[in-house]
Amino acid sequence: MFEKLTALFNVDAMVFGAIVASIVLAFILVVVIFTVGYKSQQEKILELREDRDTLKERIALLEESLNQVQIHNASLQQEIQGFDEERSRYAKEIEKLENELRQARERNEALMEKITQIQGNKKELEAHLAGCRENLAKAEEEIEAVRKRNEFWVEQLSELRTKHEALKLRLRKYES
Repeated sequence: MFEKLTALFNVDAMVFGAIVASIVLAFILVVVIFTVGYKSQQEKILELREDRDTLKERIALLEESLNQVQIHNASLQQEIQGFDEERSRYAKEIEKLENELRQARERNEALMEKITQIQGNKKELEAHLAGCRENLAKAEEEIEAVRKRNEFWVEQLSELRTKHEALKLRLRKYES
């Protein structure tokens, strides 16, 4: 070992200084590289922490937004359920109105048939009424003729009574 030391002493001081300087420079270079790497890693860590904090804030905002969306969705579901209930109620009302409309149409058709029948009866009655009026006119003519005949016969009876009374008076006169 001693030999190795002597060999080292034999080496020129300049070479030894260059080697030591190279080692020191290499060590400094390694320290600088590690420092730069460490700083870049620290910067990356800081950026990642900032990104993490930003992402945490975004996640919190998104969770809050999600909660609001869920609340809004729940209210929309309630509204949809209300709309479905209203739709079913309206469907029932429409069905009821359609039934009433169908019944009204059936009643209308029945009434139209009755109107047609009544109009037929009316025409028959009008024809019968015209016949009755004709018969009434004939009957009035006959009544007028009979009345005139009755007047004639009443006059005749009146004359006969007058003659009869006159004859009775004569007979009484003759009897007395």
